[in-house]
Amino acid sequence: MTWPDFSRIVLIGSIFYSRHRIVEDHSRGIFDREKAEELINRQEELSDSFGIEGILDVVAETEEAIARYLDFVVDITEKPFILDGYLEARLGGLRYVEDHGIADRVIYNSINPLNTGDELESIRRAGIKNAVVFDYDPSYTSPSRRILLLSGDGRKEGLIHRASRLGIANIMIDVVPTDIRSLGEVLETLMLVKSAYPYPAGCGPANVSYYMADYLKEELDTKVLVSSVDSVAQLFSDFIFYGPVERAEIAFQSAYIVEEVKEGLSMKMHEFIGERYD
Repeated sequence: MTWPDFSRIVLIGSIFYSRHRIVEDHSRGIFDREKAEELINRQEELSDSFGIEGILDVVAETEEAIARYLDFVVDITEKPFILDGYLEARLGGLRYVEDHGIADRVIYNSINPLNTGDELESIRRAGIKNAVVFDYDPSYTSPSRRILLLSGDGRKEGLIHRASRLGIANIMIDVVPTDIRSLGEVLETLMLVKSAYPYPAGCGPANVSYYMADYLKEELDTKVLVSSVDSVAQLFSDFIFYGPVERAEIAFQSAYIVEEVKEGLSMKMHEFIGERYD
């Protein structure tokens, strides 16, 4: 697999997610193949146009569904993709990866505080080398506590060590926001993580967009909301999960503007972070 180039932001769009309109049956994985291909091709066109890498987050609810989705995605794109979804689907996806020998194409989502023993063994058996580390636990939400979640605190195994123990070579650290106020803590955590570890770090601002859309229903335009939240999240991120792949137009246009602004900084982000936290 060609690991994504994190010198510029990497945008991750979700497909086949719960209630995705192109999916007719989430249990069986029956979907509109023509529409799915259009969405994937559009993300790749935008990626080429703006010079910003885009990959897919393949989300499933069942083992039967993930097998159909992976059959399709493996054929339709040559890019790496993220294996995601409910536990049953992820375990089924790992069996698919093992049976088809495509571990080099897959970024597993995720190594997290709730991994079961079966899941960890399945990750190892499938030969997964690329994974998202999910840096979130309800009791570890502050920036300093999130660093402990990664490093370990003497009581819990650190997630970085867990990933290494499983043979994972390439890591993306997802510093998870839950609502609009948590995004401030996430930005601080991203700076800490990037000063402490050499791995790409990012977050999923789509979580914030969903929260705000529900909270402020009529007060904010969806496009303004999504682009604003994405832009703030992107400032210290190497990647963002921007949400439904249908939002690719907003995500790539917004990301291009922010990347151009960052290019104009006389002090690059990594230099600022290093100076701030040395």
